[in-house]
Amino acid sequence: MSCTNFSDNLLTEGVDLKIQNFPSQKPSFFEHAEKADVCLVLGSSIRVPLAAYVPQRVSERGGKLAMDNLQLTSSAPLAQLNIHALCDDLMRGLMAKLDISIPDWELHRRVRAIIQKQRIKIMGLDVDQDISYTLFFESRESIEHKIPVNDSTGNMDVYIELHWQGNYNEPMYTLRT
Repeated sequence: MSCTNFSDNLLTEGVDLKIQNFPSQKPSFFEHAEKADVCLVLGSSIRVPLAAYVPQRVSERGGKLAMDNLQLTSSAPLAQLNIHALCDDLMRGLMAKLDISIPDWELHRRVRAIIQKQRIKIMGLDVDQDISYTLFFESRESIEHKIPVNDSTGNMDVYIELHWQGNYNEPMYTLRT
């Protein structure tokens, strides 16, 4: 497959990614870009600042740049090696070659359900901190819904079925309050 036209215009032509255009509190990746001999880019067209800076700078300095992307991108000429494979497949092969085991990965979800005055609010939270994130199909951090009261005491039996976005083949999860 070959491409001659690129519609990859996330980085406007003429945008200057030089270090002096960023605040004095430069992120550590600027330092890494100045020291790196090799840069491996996985699944990116490296066209979005600030993420584009490191591979571009490594390439400018004469360092080796390898890019893994399923499609050819307009940044491909920067790389000495262009690989067209799934990132997981590439990393499995690289780690095997380096004789480094890949630890098993386990998905953890943290959900907060708040029930007040016949309303329930459900939100996803970071596993380690009270930082909310979107875990629903729609791009919002929480879902609120009115719940009917079961009896005159105000008690409610609530079953909540959580269906995830499916990126990790998670099963449905049921909460009972």
